[in-house]
Amino acid sequence: MSRPDRREASQLRALNCSLGQLNRADGSTQFSAGNTSVVSGVYGPVEAKVYEEKLDRAVVEVKFRADIGAPTTKDKWVESAVRSTFEREILAHLHPRTLVQIVIQLREGDGSVDSAAINATTLALVDAGIPLKCMITAATCAVLFDDTTVVDPTQEEIDAARSTHTFAFASGSNDRGPLYVDSRGEFTMDEYSHCYDMCTLATERVLAFMRTAIEGKVTKEAKIGAA
Repeated sequence: MSRPDRREASQLRALNCSLGQLNRADGSTQFSAGNTSVVSGVYGPVEAKVYEEKLDRAVVEVKFRADIGAPTTKDKWVESAVRSTFEREILAHLHPRTLVQIVIQLREGDGSVDSAAINATTLALVDAGIPLKCMITAATCAVLFDDTTVVDPTQEEIDAARSTHTFAFASGSNDRGPLYVDSRGEFTMDEYSHCYDMCTLATERVLAFMRTAIEGKVTKEAKIGAA
């Protein structure tokens, strides 16, 4: 089957990111995959309210906001995806009795929003200097009704899919299994396994992109500091 944007089944859309987009955030990034674009800002660690604080670790709070309108059930699902992915991977014990707030703004949603939000948050946390166990990358696959499996589906492809699957992995630790999985629709175990493999390869490409982006910012800041 020919994809609407003529990509190969395993081909990601063009990736773009810009670190340090929000002046008032401690770390931020705008991350885009094709026409899907999200901005993630990280605030903290800051002092937590007494009734929220934990004595032995930081509290991680996630808010996801659509560009327009009131929050929807889908927005809450993306919040949950990001929270469940990062709560265990942030080294929260290093900042007890504090709050790390992650605010994600959807600029444009054209499919694979949950994986884009996870990828944007990884970059924002790195930009903020929040300690992580590892880099975290995510990808989405869709199984279409003609049994074709495609990676990084657009919204048009998701609407025409029999099932969708999002996986998040820790860098260099795929033997741990995915940190996050969301599978929806009707699918066989063979299709699930195929999506798992395709997303594993896709996240490796996303990780390479992230590393290049981070190295570029570090190099730029070093030149400014030396000037």
